[in-house]
Amino acid sequence: MDALLSRLPPLLRKLPPVALAVLAGGLLPACKKPAADAPAAAPPLVLVTEATQRKVNVVGSWTGTLDGSANVEVRTRVTGYLTEVAYVDGAAVKKGDLLFKIDPRPFVAALSQAKASHLEAVARRTRAEQDVARYEKLVKTQAISVEELEHAVQAKESAAANVDAALANVEQAELNLSFTSITSEVDGIAGFSNPGVGDLVGPSDPKPLTTVSTVDPIKVTFQISEQGYLLAKRHQEEHKLAPTPVPQASLTLELADRSTHPHPGKWISISREVDSQTGTFSTTAHFPNPGNLLRPGQFARVGAVLATNDAVVIPQRAVSEVQGTFQVAVVTDGKAEVRPVKVGQRDGSDWVIESGLKAGETVIVEGTQKVRSGVPVQAQPWTPPAGRQPTKPEGK
Repeated sequence: MDALLSRLPPLLRKLPPVALAVLAGGLLPACKKPAADAPAAAPPLVLVTEATQRKVNVVGSWTGTLDGSANVEVRTRVTGYLTEVAYVDGAAVKKGDLLFKIDPRPFVAALSQAKASHLEAVARRTRAEQDVARYEKLVKTQAISVEELEHAVQAKESAAANVDAALANVEQAELNLSFTSITSEVDGIAGFSNPGVGDLVGPSDPKPLTTVSTVDPIKVTFQISEQGYLLAKRHQEEHKLAPTPVPQASLTLELADRSTHPHPGKWISISREVDSQTGTFSTTAHFPNPGNLLRPGQFARVGAVLATNDAVVIPQRAVSEVQGTFQVAVVTDGKAEVRPVKVGQRDGSDWVIESGLKAGETVIVEGTQKVRSGVPVQAQPWTPPAGRQPTKPEGK
Protein backbone atom coordinates (compact mmCIF):
# COMPACT_ATOMS: atom_id res chain seq x y z
CA MET A 1 0.00 0.00 0.00
CA ASP A 2 2.83 2.38 0.81
CA ALA A 3 4.47 1.61 -2.49
CA LEU A 4 1.24 2.45 -4.28
CA LEU A 5 0.89 5.79 -2.35
CA SER A 6 4.41 6.76 -3.25
CA ARG A 7 3.48 6.60 -6.91
CA LEU A 8 0.47 8.95 -6.53
CA PRO A 9 0.74 12.66 -7.26
CA PRO A 10 1.06 14.91 -4.15
CA LEU A 11 -2.49 16.19 -4.59
CA LEU A 12 -4.00 12.65 -4.38
CA ARG A 13 -1.91 11.79 -1.30
CA LYS A 14 -3.99 14.30 0.74
CA LEU A 15 -7.24 12.33 0.15
CA PRO A 16 -8.98 10.70 3.15
CA PRO A 17 -7.95 7.09 3.93
CA VAL A 18 -11.33 5.72 2.79
CA ALA A 19 -11.00 7.34 -0.66
CA LEU A 20 -7.45 6.08 -0.95
CA ALA A 21 -8.67 2.55 -0.18
CA VAL A 22 -11.29 2.70 -2.97
CA LEU A 23 -8.71 4.07 -5.38
CA ALA A 24 -6.28 1.33 -4.52
CA GLY A 25 -8.96 -1.39 -5.14
CA GLY A 26 -9.41 -0.14 -8.69
CA LEU A 27 -5.72 0.08 -9.45
CA LEU A 28 -4.59 -3.27 -8.05
CA PRO A 29 -6.11 -5.47 -10.81
CA ALA A 30 -4.32 -3.38 -13.40
CA CYS A 31 -1.05 -4.19 -11.73
CA LYS A 32 -1.50 -7.94 -12.22
CA LYS A 33 0.25 -9.79 -15.02
CA PRO A 34 -1.87 -10.56 -18.15
CA ALA A 35 -3.41 -14.03 -18.21
CA ALA A 36 -1.87 -16.65 -20.44
CA ASP A 37 -3.52 -17.20 -23.92
CA ALA A 38 -6.34 -19.86 -23.98
CA PRO A 39 -5.36 -23.14 -25.66
CA ALA A 40 -6.50 -23.51 -29.34
CA ALA A 41 -9.72 -25.50 -29.94
CA ALA A 42 -9.22 -29.09 -31.09
CA PRO A 43 -10.16 -29.94 -34.72
CA PRO A 44 -13.76 -31.17 -34.99
CA LEU A 45 -14.28 -34.93 -35.00
CA VAL A 46 -15.88 -36.28 -38.19
CA LEU A 47 -16.71 -39.78 -39.43
CA VAL A 48 -15.53 -40.57 -42.94
CA THR A 49 -15.75 -43.29 -45.58
CA GLU A 50 -14.32 -43.87 -49.02
CA ALA A 51 -16.24 -43.14 -52.21
CA THR A 52 -16.55 -46.44 -54.06
CA GLN A 53 -17.16 -47.49 -57.63
CA ARG A 54 -19.36 -50.44 -58.52
CA LYS A 55 -22.00 -51.68 -60.93
CA VAL A 56 -25.30 -49.87 -60.48
CA ASN A 57 -28.57 -50.57 -62.25
CA VAL A 58 -30.11 -47.59 -64.02
CA VAL A 59 -33.75 -47.87 -62.98
CA GLY A 60 -36.65 -46.18 -64.72
CA SER A 61 -39.88 -45.39 -62.88
CA TRP A 62 -43.17 -44.25 -64.38
CA THR A 63 -46.71 -43.70 -63.15
CA GLY A 64 -49.17 -45.92 -64.96
CA THR A 65 -52.90 -46.63 -65.13
CA LEU A 66 -54.28 -50.14 -64.91
CA ASP A 67 -56.83 -51.39 -67.41
CA GLY A 68 -58.19 -54.69 -68.59
CA SER A 69 -56.09 -56.50 -71.16
CA ALA A 70 -59.41 -56.91 -72.98
CA ASN A 71 -62.47 -54.72 -72.40
CA VAL A 72 -65.71 -55.91 -73.99
CA GLU A 73 -68.77 -53.69 -74.04
CA VAL A 74 -71.82 -55.89 -73.64
CA ARG A 75 -74.65 -54.67 -75.89
CA THR A 76 -77.93 -56.15 -76.97
CA ARG A 77 -78.46 -57.05 -80.63
CA VAL A 78 -82.25 -56.98 -80.42
CA THR A 79 -84.79 -54.62 -78.93
CA GLY A 80 -86.86 -55.83 -76.02
CA TYR A 81 -87.68 -55.54 -72.36
CA LEU A 82 -85.09 -56.73 -69.85
CA THR A 83 -86.45 -59.53 -67.67
CA GLU A 84 -83.34 -60.62 -65.77
CA VAL A 85 -79.88 -59.45 -64.68
CA ALA A 86 -78.16 -62.77 -64.09
CA TYR A 87 -74.86 -61.69 -62.49
CA VAL A 88 -73.62 -59.76 -59.48
CA ASP A 89 -72.12 -56.33 -60.18
CA GLY A 90 -68.33 -56.47 -60.04
CA ALA A 91 -68.22 -60.28 -59.93
CA ALA A 92 -65.92 -62.55 -61.88
CA VAL A 93 -67.58 -64.20 -64.87
CA LYS A 94 -66.54 -66.85 -67.36
CA LYS A 95 -66.91 -66.84 -71.11
CA GLY A 96 -70.46 -67.99 -71.93
CA ASP A 97 -71.97 -67.08 -68.55
CA LEU A 98 -75.46 -65.56 -68.77
CA LEU A 99 -75.48 -61.85 -67.97
CA PHE A 100 -78.88 -60.53 -69.12
CA LYS A 101 -82.18 -61.96 -70.31
CA ILE A 102 -84.63 -60.17 -72.65
CA ASP A 103 -88.29 -61.19 -72.86
CA PRO A 104 -88.17 -63.95 -75.52
CA ARG A 105 -91.91 -64.25 -76.27
CA PRO A 106 -92.03 -61.85 -79.24
CA PHE A 107 -89.06 -63.61 -80.76
CA VAL A 108 -90.58 -67.07 -80.22
CA ALA A 109 -93.66 -65.88 -82.12
CA ALA A 110 -91.53 -64.41 -84.88
CA LEU A 111 -89.69 -67.71 -85.22
CA SER A 112 -92.96 -69.65 -85.47
CA GLN A 113 -94.18 -67.29 -88.17
CA ALA A 114 -90.91 -67.65 -90.09
CA LYS A 115 -91.14 -71.43 -89.94
CA ALA A 116 -94.71 -71.33 -91.24
CA SER A 117 -93.67 -69.08 -94.10
CA HIS A 118 -90.88 -71.49 -94.89
CA LEU A 119 -93.31 -74.45 -95.05
CA GLU A 120 -95.59 -72.45 -97.32
CA ALA A 121 -92.67 -71.66 -99.63
CA VAL A 122 -91.69 -75.34 -99.71
CA ALA A 123 -95.26 -76.28 -100.70
CA ARG A 124 -95.20 -73.73 -103.55
CA ARG A 125 -91.89 -75.05 -104.75
CA THR A 126 -93.28 -78.62 -104.77
CA ARG A 127 -96.26 -77.51 -106.82
CA ALA A 128 -93.99 -75.69 -109.27
CA GLU A 129 -91.79 -78.79 -109.64
CA GLN A 130 -94.86 -80.92 -110.36
CA ASP A 131 -96.06 -78.42 -112.97
CA VAL A 132 -92.74 -78.53 -114.77
CA ALA A 133 -92.70 -82.35 -114.80
CA ARG A 134 -96.25 -82.46 -116.26
CA TYR A 135 -95.58 -79.73 -118.84
CA GLU A 136 -92.45 -81.50 -120.09
CA LYS A 137 -94.61 -84.50 -121.08
CA LEU A 138 -97.32 -82.35 -122.63
CA VAL A 139 -94.92 -80.31 -124.70
CA LYS A 140 -93.64 -83.52 -126.31
CA THR A 141 -97.17 -84.32 -127.56
CA GLN A 142 -97.62 -80.66 -128.47
CA ALA A 143 -100.56 -80.46 -126.08
CA ILE A 144 -99.08 -77.19 -124.76
CA SER A 145 -96.68 -74.71 -126.18
CA VAL A 146 -93.01 -74.44 -125.33
CA GLU A 147 -93.73 -70.98 -123.94
CA GLU A 148 -96.02 -72.42 -121.29
CA LEU A 149 -93.27 -74.84 -120.25
CA GLU A 150 -90.80 -71.99 -119.97
CA HIS A 151 -93.21 -70.09 -117.71
CA ALA A 152 -93.55 -73.18 -115.50
CA VAL A 153 -89.74 -73.52 -115.23
CA GLN A 154 -89.47 -69.88 -114.22
CA ALA A 155 -92.15 -70.36 -111.58
CA LYS A 156 -90.26 -73.36 -110.25
CA GLU A 157 -87.02 -71.37 -109.92
CA SER A 158 -88.87 -68.51 -108.24
CA ALA A 159 -90.48 -70.92 -105.78
CA ALA A 160 -87.07 -72.45 -104.98
CA ALA A 161 -85.67 -68.96 -104.32
CA ASN A 162 -88.62 -68.19 -102.04
CA VAL A 163 -87.82 -71.33 -100.06
CA ASP A 164 -84.22 -70.17 -99.55
CA ALA A 165 -85.44 -66.71 -98.47
CA ALA A 166 -87.93 -68.23 -96.06
CA LEU A 167 -85.21 -70.47 -94.62
CA ALA A 168 -82.99 -67.41 -94.12
CA ASN A 169 -85.84 -65.74 -92.25
CA VAL A 170 -86.09 -68.79 -90.01
CA GLU A 171 -82.37 -68.66 -89.28
CA GLN A 172 -82.57 -64.92 -88.54
CA ALA A 173 -85.51 -65.48 -86.21
CA GLU A 174 -83.56 -68.21 -84.41
CA LEU A 175 -80.62 -65.83 -84.06
CA ASN A 176 -82.84 -63.07 -82.69
CA LEU A 177 -84.29 -65.51 -80.20
CA SER A 178 -80.78 -66.57 -79.11
CA PHE A 179 -79.84 -62.90 -78.71
CA THR A 180 -82.39 -62.58 -75.91
CA SER A 181 -79.88 -64.45 -73.73
CA ILE A 182 -76.84 -62.16 -73.46
CA THR A 183 -73.67 -63.92 -72.34
CA SER A 184 -70.09 -62.88 -71.59
CA GLU A 185 -67.67 -63.02 -74.51
CA VAL A 186 -64.56 -63.29 -72.30
CA ASP A 187 -63.40 -64.32 -68.85
CA GLY A 188 -63.11 -61.32 -66.57
CA ILE A 189 -64.79 -58.93 -64.18
CA ALA A 190 -68.26 -57.64 -65.05
CA GLY A 191 -69.01 -54.02 -64.24
CA PHE A 192 -72.21 -52.49 -62.93
CA SER A 193 -75.28 -53.01 -65.09
CA ASN A 194 -76.60 -49.80 -66.63
CA PRO A 195 -80.25 -50.85 -67.17
CA GLY A 196 -82.54 -52.59 -64.72
CA VAL A 197 -85.19 -55.25 -64.99
CA GLY A 198 -88.16 -53.93 -66.98
CA ASP A 199 -86.14 -51.39 -68.99
CA LEU A 200 -86.45 -51.32 -72.75
CA VAL A 201 -83.05 -51.95 -74.31
CA GLY A 202 -81.85 -51.99 -77.89
CA PRO A 203 -78.80 -51.89 -80.16
CA SER A 204 -78.96 -48.08 -80.50
CA ASP A 205 -78.63 -47.41 -76.76
CA PRO A 206 -75.80 -44.90 -76.05
CA LYS A 207 -74.49 -46.95 -73.13
CA PRO A 208 -73.64 -50.64 -73.09
CA LEU A 209 -75.49 -52.96 -70.76
CA THR A 210 -72.21 -53.47 -68.91
CA THR A 211 -68.50 -53.96 -69.59
CA VAL A 212 -66.50 -57.12 -68.95
CA SER A 213 -62.74 -56.66 -68.50
CA THR A 214 -60.13 -59.38 -68.62
CA VAL A 215 -57.86 -58.60 -65.66
CA ASP A 216 -55.56 -61.62 -65.72
CA PRO A 217 -53.28 -60.52 -67.20
CA ILE A 218 -53.94 -56.87 -66.49
CA LYS A 219 -52.68 -54.09 -68.73
CA VAL A 220 -50.71 -51.04 -67.58
CA THR A 221 -50.43 -47.94 -69.75
CA PHE A 222 -47.59 -45.50 -69.04
CA GLN A 223 -45.29 -42.98 -70.72
CA ILE A 224 -41.55 -43.51 -71.17
CA SER A 225 -39.09 -40.77 -72.14
CA GLU A 226 -36.90 -40.90 -75.21
CA GLN A 227 -33.83 -41.24 -72.98
CA GLY A 228 -35.33 -44.18 -71.13
CA TYR A 229 -36.32 -45.88 -74.37
CA LEU A 230 -32.81 -45.48 -75.82
CA LEU A 231 -31.21 -46.80 -72.62
CA ALA A 232 -33.40 -49.90 -72.72
CA LYS A 233 -32.72 -50.58 -76.40
CA ARG A 234 -28.97 -50.12 -76.01
CA HIS A 235 -28.97 -52.38 -72.98
CA GLN A 236 -30.69 -54.96 -75.17
CA GLU A 237 -28.03 -54.58 -77.85
CA GLU A 238 -25.11 -54.73 -75.40
CA HIS A 239 -26.38 -58.01 -73.96
CA LYS A 240 -26.96 -59.36 -77.50
CA LEU A 241 -30.63 -60.01 -76.88
CA ALA A 242 -32.92 -60.82 -79.80
CA PRO A 243 -34.22 -57.62 -81.44
CA THR A 244 -37.85 -56.95 -80.56
CA PRO A 245 -40.22 -54.02 -81.18
CA VAL A 246 -40.38 -53.36 -77.42
CA PRO A 247 -37.68 -53.46 -74.70
CA GLN A 248 -37.17 -56.83 -73.05
CA ALA A 249 -36.58 -55.45 -69.57
CA SER A 250 -38.54 -57.10 -66.77
CA LEU A 251 -41.02 -54.75 -65.12
CA THR A 252 -42.05 -54.28 -61.50
CA LEU A 253 -45.26 -52.76 -60.20
CA GLU A 254 -45.51 -50.70 -57.00
CA LEU A 255 -49.07 -50.31 -55.72
CA ALA A 256 -50.76 -47.44 -53.90
CA ASP A 257 -49.94 -48.89 -50.47
CA ARG A 258 -46.21 -48.97 -51.38
CA SER A 259 -46.27 -52.76 -51.69
CA THR A 260 -44.73 -54.45 -54.73
CA HIS A 261 -46.80 -56.71 -56.95
CA PRO A 262 -45.25 -60.19 -56.62
CA HIS A 263 -45.41 -61.00 -60.33
CA PRO A 264 -43.06 -59.33 -62.85
CA GLY A 265 -44.52 -57.93 -66.04
CA LYS A 266 -43.37 -57.52 -69.62
CA TRP A 267 -43.67 -54.86 -72.27
CA ILE A 268 -46.36 -55.52 -74.87
CA SER A 269 -46.44 -52.51 -77.18
CA ILE A 270 -44.96 -49.08 -77.79
CA SER A 271 -46.32 -46.23 -79.86
CA ARG A 272 -44.85 -45.70 -83.32
CA GLU A 273 -43.93 -42.08 -82.60
CA VAL A 274 -42.98 -39.68 -79.83
CA ASP A 275 -45.68 -37.39 -78.51
CA SER A 276 -44.56 -33.92 -79.63
CA GLN A 277 -46.09 -32.27 -76.55
CA THR A 278 -44.67 -34.55 -73.85
CA GLY A 279 -41.62 -35.99 -75.62
CA THR A 280 -42.57 -39.51 -74.51
CA PHE A 281 -43.60 -42.83 -75.98
CA SER A 282 -46.92 -44.35 -74.93
CA THR A 283 -46.33 -47.95 -73.89
CA THR A 284 -48.34 -50.86 -72.50
CA ALA A 285 -47.34 -53.83 -70.40
CA HIS A 286 -49.04 -56.92 -69.02
CA PHE A 287 -48.79 -58.23 -65.47
CA PRO A 288 -50.11 -61.58 -64.22
CA ASN A 289 -52.99 -60.97 -61.83
CA PRO A 290 -54.06 -64.23 -60.16
CA GLY A 291 -56.92 -63.68 -57.77
CA ASN A 292 -57.92 -60.47 -59.58
CA LEU A 293 -56.21 -58.29 -56.97
CA LEU A 294 -55.61 -55.51 -59.47
CA ARG A 295 -58.57 -53.76 -61.06
CA PRO A 296 -58.94 -51.34 -63.99
CA GLY A 297 -58.56 -47.68 -63.08
CA GLN A 298 -55.97 -48.16 -60.34
CA PHE A 299 -52.77 -46.11 -60.39
CA ALA A 300 -49.42 -47.82 -59.95
CA ARG A 301 -45.73 -47.09 -60.43
CA VAL A 302 -43.93 -49.18 -63.03
CA GLY A 303 -40.20 -49.79 -62.65
CA ALA A 304 -37.58 -51.39 -64.89
CA VAL A 305 -33.81 -51.83 -65.07
CA LEU A 306 -32.87 -49.92 -68.22
CA ALA A 307 -29.09 -50.35 -68.07
CA THR A 308 -26.14 -51.25 -65.81
CA ASN A 309 -23.28 -48.74 -65.43
CA ASP A 310 -20.11 -48.26 -63.39
CA ALA A 311 -20.85 -45.48 -60.94
CA VAL A 312 -19.32 -43.67 -57.95
CA VAL A 313 -21.51 -44.15 -54.88
CA ILE A 314 -21.46 -42.77 -51.34
CA PRO A 315 -23.91 -43.04 -48.41
CA GLN A 316 -26.92 -40.80 -48.78
CA ARG A 317 -26.24 -39.16 -45.41
CA ALA A 318 -22.96 -37.82 -46.80
CA VAL A 319 -24.85 -35.61 -49.27
CA SER A 320 -26.26 -32.24 -48.20
CA GLU A 321 -28.83 -30.23 -50.11
CA VAL A 322 -28.55 -26.44 -49.92
CA GLN A 323 -31.07 -24.32 -51.84
CA GLY A 324 -31.60 -26.92 -54.52
CA THR A 325 -27.93 -27.81 -54.98
CA PHE A 326 -26.09 -30.81 -53.59
CA GLN A 327 -22.69 -30.86 -51.93
CA VAL A 328 -20.35 -33.18 -50.07
CA ALA A 329 -17.45 -32.55 -47.68
CA VAL A 330 -14.17 -34.22 -48.60
CA VAL A 331 -11.10 -34.66 -46.39
CA THR A 332 -7.82 -33.84 -48.16
CA ASP A 333 -4.50 -33.69 -46.29
CA GLY A 334 -6.32 -33.50 -42.96
CA LYS A 335 -8.47 -30.55 -44.01
CA ALA A 336 -12.10 -30.37 -45.07
CA GLU A 337 -13.17 -29.28 -48.52
CA VAL A 338 -16.83 -28.62 -49.33
CA ARG A 339 -17.60 -29.07 -53.01
CA PRO A 340 -20.75 -29.19 -55.18
CA VAL A 341 -21.67 -32.48 -56.84
CA LYS A 342 -24.21 -33.71 -59.35
CA VAL A 343 -26.25 -36.57 -57.97
CA GLY A 344 -27.95 -39.35 -59.88
CA GLN A 345 -30.38 -41.98 -58.71
CA ARG A 346 -30.49 -43.57 -55.28
CA ASP A 347 -29.34 -47.16 -54.96
CA GLY A 348 -30.52 -48.59 -51.68
CA SER A 349 -29.00 -46.43 -48.92
CA ASP A 350 -26.36 -45.04 -51.31
CA TRP A 351 -26.47 -42.19 -53.76
CA VAL A 352 -24.89 -42.21 -57.22
CA ILE A 353 -22.58 -39.24 -57.81
CA GLU A 354 -22.45 -38.38 -61.50
CA SER A 355 -19.80 -35.64 -61.25
CA GLY A 356 -17.75 -33.72 -58.68
CA LEU A 357 -16.30 -36.75 -56.88
CA LYS A 358 -13.94 -39.58 -57.77
CA ALA A 359 -13.74 -43.09 -56.46
CA GLY A 360 -11.25 -43.41 -53.60
CA GLU A 361 -11.75 -39.93 -52.18
CA THR A 362 -12.59 -39.63 -48.49
CA VAL A 363 -15.98 -38.10 -47.78
CA ILE A 364 -17.43 -37.00 -44.47
CA VAL A 365 -20.54 -38.99 -43.57
CA GLU A 366 -21.27 -37.46 -40.16
CA GLY A 367 -20.15 -34.05 -38.89
CA THR A 368 -20.45 -32.07 -42.13
CA GLN A 369 -22.29 -29.30 -40.27
CA LYS A 370 -19.16 -28.73 -38.13
CA VAL A 371 -16.67 -28.14 -40.94
CA ARG A 372 -15.75 -25.47 -43.45
CA SER A 373 -13.41 -25.58 -46.41
CA GLY A 374 -9.78 -25.33 -45.35
CA VAL A 375 -10.44 -26.15 -41.67
CA PRO A 376 -8.47 -29.10 -40.18
CA VAL A 377 -10.57 -32.04 -39.02
CA GLN A 378 -10.01 -35.14 -36.95
CA ALA A 379 -11.25 -38.02 -39.12
CA GLN A 380 -12.34 -41.44 -37.88
CA PRO A 381 -13.82 -44.32 -39.93
CA TRP A 382 -17.58 -44.38 -40.22
CA THR A 383 -19.33 -47.59 -39.26
CA PRO A 384 -22.49 -48.38 -41.27
CA PRO A 385 -25.67 -49.03 -39.27
CA ALA A 386 -26.51 -52.60 -38.34
CA GLY A 387 -27.87 -54.58 -41.27
CA ARG A 388 -26.10 -52.45 -43.87
CA GLN A 389 -22.87 -53.59 -45.40
CA PRO A 390 -20.45 -50.99 -46.70
CA THR A 391 -20.13 -50.92 -50.46
CA LYS A 392 -16.89 -52.11 -51.99
CA PRO A 393 -15.24 -50.88 -55.14
CA GLU A 394 -15.78 -53.00 -58.24
CA GLY A 395 -13.05 -55.61 -58.49
CA LYS A 396 -11.83 -55.26 -54.89
